[in-house]
Amino acid sequence: MQINKQKIGIDKGEIKIDTAKFKDFSQKCSKELPNEIDKILQNANEKKACSISFIITDDFMGGFYLAWDYSTDIDEYYEWGNASYPECLYQPLVDIVDADEEIDFCTPSNEKWDFAETLLSVLAKNIKEIPDDIFEKNGFKREDVLFFATMGDGDYIEEMLQASIKLFNAKETLEAYGLAE
Repeated sequence: MQINKQKIGIDKGEIKIDTAKFKDFSQKCSKELPNEIDKILQNANEKKACSISFIITDDFMGGFYLAWDYSTDIDEYYEWGNASYPECLYQPLVDIVDADEEIDFCTPSNEKWDFAETLLSVLAKNIKEIPDDIFEKNGFKREDVLFFATMGDGDYIEEMLQASIKLFNAKETLEAYGLAE
């Protein structure tokens, strides 16, 4: 898969999903995500880069898992051999989806995309809150690590990838990974 480095046509309008639905998910991420990122970076063995992806399974119904690679090439993220399945990214998201009776998560829709955008904004907040010392103690600067999210299968694979790259990362990171516009 070739990553489209040009601007995609995702409406950046008002988020229509109540972020309060994501409170438990956000709190668990805030508490546990730094430890998960620390574990990934500890194994980098003096690598200069690390790409970390939040992969959503089964159209949001299976939560997330983390996949990573110690390179700047994310074109074939779906073949990365490194993965972990932290509970903070699974059950809290599954609970949100199970409780939502208004969105059909099996078909593309404006509501489903609004859900995706809201989820990405919650993840972005939690990624940005990871303490700098997690990166530094493992020989990285925050800008050395590229974060993104996408679907493992289902709708909005490319759209989520493109939107999350821009939302999760600083300009310096995008430039270092050849993803700046």
